[in-house]
Amino acid sequence: MAVLKPNERIDYIYSDDRQIIQAKDSFSVTLDSIFLAYFAKNKTHDNYKIVDLCSGNGAVSLYMSYFNRAHYDCVEIQKEIADQANRSVELNHLENRISVHNFNALQAPKKLGKDKYDMIVVNPPYFKVPKGHVINPDEKKAIARHEIAINLEQIIQVSSQMLKMKGKMFMIHRPERLSEIIHYCLNNDLSPKYIQPFVAKKGQDANLVLVEAIKNTGSDGLVLAKDIEVHNEDGSFKKNIQEIIKETPENREKHLAQDKYYFYCLKCADGSFYGGFTNDLKHRLAMHNAGKGAKYTKTRRPVKMIYYEEFDDKRLALKREYWFKHHSRAWKEKFLKEHNVKF
Repeated sequence: MAVLKPNERIDYIYSDDRQIIQAKDSFSVTLDSIFLAYFAKNKTHDNYKIVDLCSGNGAVSLYMSYFNRAHYDCVEIQKEIADQANRSVELNHLENRISVHNFNALQAPKKLGKDKYDMIVVNPPYFKVPKGHVINPDEKKAIARHEIAINLEQIIQVSSQMLKMKGKMFMIHRPERLSEIIHYCLNNDLSPKYIQPFVAKKGQDANLVLVEAIKNTGSDGLVLAKDIEVHNEDGSFKKNIQEIIKETPENREKHLAQDKYYFYCLKCADGSFYGGFTNDLKHRLAMHNAGKGAKYTKTRRPVKMIYYEEFDDKRLALKREYWFKHHSRAWKEKFLKEHNVKF
C-alpha cells in the first residue's frame, strides 16, 4: 500500500475500486475534473495514448482508467502533487497504464513527443494574472488557479503539437474564456466540435464549459449542447450528476452480472511462471494439469494457480495476458510480490 504523508488521506473516486491520495489542506477532486473525465472517457478507446496536462493529483486519469485500458501520461509541474499522483497510481496498481511526469506542460512536446497522442485532457488554470493582481499566498493553489506557469494559448499550442491528425482535445474551463479558447484552437489547427455548458441550478447562467476540439478537421459542425443542471433547488445533486460522480448500485449490479473473463498466473513445477486467459478458472487449471492446457505447461506439471484478475471484456483479459508474458522474470516476481502473492 502507498505510504501516506502527514496531512494526507485516501478517498474514493467514482468507484470503490479507485482510490486517490489527497492533501487535507489543499485541493480535493473537483466537479470540473470529474466532468472532464466523464465526457472524455466516452470518446476513449482501449488502444488510445492520452496526455493529461496540468493533471494535479491524477484524478482525471484515475477516473477514466476505470472504463478502459488506454495508456495515460500525466503531466504536473508541482513536485508534491505529482508525487501524490504517483502514489495513487501505485495504490491502484496501475503502473503499467498511468505514468506521472513532473515538469511544466510547456515541456511536454519535447519530453513526450509530438504528433503521437490520440487525446489530450486538460483542466488548466482558469485565471489570468493582471499586473498588480494579488494572487493566493498558497503557492500550490496559486499555480493551480492562475496562469503563472502556463497560459491558455500555450496550453492549446502544446495540445495541438502533441495530437495526431484527427486527435481530440477535451478542456474544461470558465465560460468567460470561451471566445479565447475558440480563437486559440482555430489558430492551432484545432476545430471546436462540441461545447457542453454546465449551470449550478436551473435558470442560472453557465459557470463551466467543456470543449471538445479535433485536430486538422473543418471548422464547421460545432454543436452547442443543452446546458446540464448540477444541483436541485435544495442544493443536492441531480440524479444524473450523482451517477457521474459515483457508481450507482444499479450500474454496479449490471456490471457484476456480465460475463467474466480472467487473466491468471500459474507457478509451474520447475518454478517458472505462465500467464494465461480463460472464462473458467477451475476448468482451465484442470486442463493444464491434465496436459491439455498449453504446450509450455504440459512438460512442467503439476501447476498451481497463484494469481488472477477479473475482467468484463474478453479483449482486456487477452491484453493483460499479452502484457504479462512480455516482461522479464524479475519484473514478474516484482509484480507478484506487489500483489501479495507468495511463490
